[in-house]
Amino acid sequence: MISVETINRCITRERTALRETYEACAPYVYSIIKSYIYDEHLRKDAMQESFANIFHSIERFDPNRGSFKSWIAKITVNQSISLLRSRGKLKLFVPIEGAHEELGYNEESIEEMSREEIENLLQEMPTGYRAIFLLNIIEGYNHTEISDMLNITKETSRSQLSRSLRWIRNNLVQKANTYFYG
Repeated sequence: MISVETINRCITRERTALRETYEACAPYVYSIIKSYIYDEHLRKDAMQESFANIFHSIERFDPNRGSFKSWIAKITVNQSISLLRSRGKLKLFVPIEGAHEELGYNEESIEEMSREEIENLLQEMPTGYRAIFLLNIIEGYNHTEISDMLNITKETSRSQLSRSLRWIRNNLVQKANTYFYG
């Protein structure tokens, strides 16, 4: 993604290195933000704040502790969550309305979904559920890391993940029922 030399030039605030880093990383950073934030105005804010944090703390990047890509991903995820929280859009413990347990759900229904259908389903998911789901299932963070990022307990993280999976299952069933009988 970015060479160590370019990172060192960014530390000295060399403008061409900063621009080069931005141009190389912007699509990746935006794709992460897009997973968490669906409002375009908030995405722009998150993008700006993410790069401000990346460039502000770039001297703390340690290549011995992981890749630059994973380092900027963590900053971007944290910034996205922080922005959602500050705008009152990250709510945990959203009740599941009319939850049905295991109503004919099968894994083929997920496998047959297009990327667009999955993105639309995630967009409909309550923000708190979506954040935990993305952090754990997509980004691979464990419940301890998630609890630190979101300032919640590990148990809350686990229960929210469980609820997010149930929410997905229930919505797949509802969509399947609508498709077959609607």
